[in-house]
Amino acid sequence: MTEIWLIDVQRSAPALAELEREAPRLTAADRSRARAIKHPAGHRQRLAVTTALRILLERLAGPRSARQQFVTGSAGKPALADRSVQFSLSNIEGYALIGLTRAGEIGIDLERDRPLRISERRRIEMIAAAEGLAGKPPAGAAPDARFLQAWCRLEAFAKAQGLGIGRTLSDLGLRSGRPRTPAEIEVACRHAARAAGLDVRDLPLGRGLYAAIAMRNAARLRPQAFPANRTAIQRLLTHRLPPRRHAG
Repeated sequence: MTEIWLIDVQRSAPALAELEREAPRLTAADRSRARAIKHPAGHRQRLAVTTALRILLERLAGPRSARQQFVTGSAGKPALADRSVQFSLSNIEGYALIGLTRAGEIGIDLERDRPLRISERRRIEMIAAAEGLAGKPPAGAAPDARFLQAWCRLEAFAKAQGLGIGRTLSDLGLRSGRPRTPAEIEVACRHAARAAGLDVRDLPLGRGLYAAIAMRNAARLRPQAFPANRTAIQRLLTHRLPPRRHAG
């Protein structure tokens, strides 16, 4: 079972704040991390998105698991201690993307249109790497759009492995001193995706947003819009998904 949710923070935040006041789900650590963000809009977004994450975890894993403290890996990726559900989260101003699954590791990344300053050589290298990971070139009419989609693929691949993007770029040979051709980069990244057992796929969002997911069997996954009113959010929990059945 895998779900992907796109949160329009401005629309959903008031209902999430109201639900959190009525039935708190955030841990003390969640609130401490939010307080560390000094910009008011960033602080509100962190609270809203973490509340949404806790609600979605409750939907898949039940209240007890959803209220666990998060543990973090060496690269800072958060996880539930009992690993009953794996998740990945990506934030940009005004939006967040959350992927949750019971089917192994998952990585999600989200970007939006913005001006870029990057050399043509670096652009070509990143796009070649992304083509190797996903088996097809990033879509986009403009070079910046193709680069942003490529970057989402690379970030999602890094997150699914619990690695930072710097380590992943090094492992893929994109930080070596030896110049490599786009064809060499593409082949190396294709082998890396196969070795990791991960599918890397783009997620169609529109609105000038770019996203990608990395996990096993990522085909056919489509993002859902997170509800913007409390009744619809509560309905997610009313129709909570059944727990995974264990063989035996």
